[in-house]
Amino acid sequence: MRRFASASLAAVVLAAGACGFHIDRDFEPGDTGIHPSGFADEESADFHGAFLEQHGYPLADCRGCHGDDYHGGTVGVTCSKSGCHEKGVEDCNTCHDAHPTTGKHDEHAFSCETCHPTHADARGADHPDGDVDFAFSGLAIAGGAHPSFDPGTETCSEVYCHGGRAIAWTAKGPLGCDACHDAPPATHAQFATASSDCTVCHGSTTQHVDGKLDLEPLGCDTCHGKGPLGAPPPGLDGSMAGGAVGAHARHLDSSISDRIGRVAKCADCHVVPDTFDAAGHIDGAAPADVTLRTDESYDPTARSCVVGCHWDKDPGPEWDDTSGAPRACDACHGFPPAKTRTGGPHPPTAPSLTACLGCHTFDPSTHVDGKVDFAW
Repeated sequence: MRRFASASLAAVVLAAGACGFHIDRDFEPGDTGIHPSGFADEESADFHGAFLEQHGYPLADCRGCHGDDYHGGTVGVTCSKSGCHEKGVEDCNTCHDAHPTTGKHDEHAFSCETCHPTHADARGADHPDGDVDFAFSGLAIAGGAHPSFDPGTETCSEVYCHGGRAIAWTAKGPLGCDACHDAPPATHAQFATASSDCTVCHGSTTQHVDGKLDLEPLGCDTCHGKGPLGAPPPGLDGSMAGGAVGAHARHLDSSISDRIGRVAKCADCHVVPDTFDAAGHIDGAAPADVTLRTDESYDPTARSCVVGCHWDKDPGPEWDDTSGAPRACDACHGFPPAKTRTGGPHPPTAPSLTACLGCHTFDPSTHVDGKVDFAW
């Protein structure tokens, strides 16, 4: 913190005798008046700023001669005039810049009271006293943070602004994205990499570190899949096949020419959030949450489901089986079935699609919809 070092400063004249000046000084030959000639020269060893700092800022003595407002007093010499404490002796700029340039002040565009106690004037027992005091408030304590500053290491810790991490006040250069949080954060591991464009989800960085988590309006396909449904591929991890992708297209893509069943809905297997930031949606934990009917189940280890869509066959088809076997006529029910849906024996017939079509219609848009369709 700079003490009385502004080029705009002029003399603060400390008077003696009747004025009440009581700090003993030795004066060199050539001194003018009660103060040495270099009292107004910040390059001089006798500069009044240095004198005040060395003696604990006895501004009360200054007021004893120059008046309570420093505008003249008994000596008739003002401390506030053109080029000399124009904003007043007790203005913040007199002792230090209103926004100091030392350390990282320039890079902290916050109000002073975010990190320091505020003072009504320079007349308290603890201000000025030569020490830099800390009293965190506002943004520094957002989110329940409990910040502190270690003057020995010049490091602040547990400050909201830095994600709770310890940051040295003397750190060189601007901080990188990974200085306060991982880049990407651990909770983003499924759908972001170090090269990801954070602004896609969080918008411009002009309002970064403002106590709020800024989020852009996002669609399902911002993080996974393509198109309005956001159905993989790609998966959250960027993969085009495997467990994160599986049979999503087979269930949801109406343009596939060899479909064998109706197009499913996302809500058939998942809880579809109203908004992307709904509770429980972005939880950072794989695999995806599957929520089926109470009489159905999904095994995330085997990636296999036992559901009515597949005739409740147990074990059911594997989610990422690309062999085509799960789409065969006998994958879900016998070919022909041994029993009907009502539990009765199925009439004997030849194991051919032509034989099936003698009694049943086959339309992918109505197949696998919980109903048995007949041709008559």
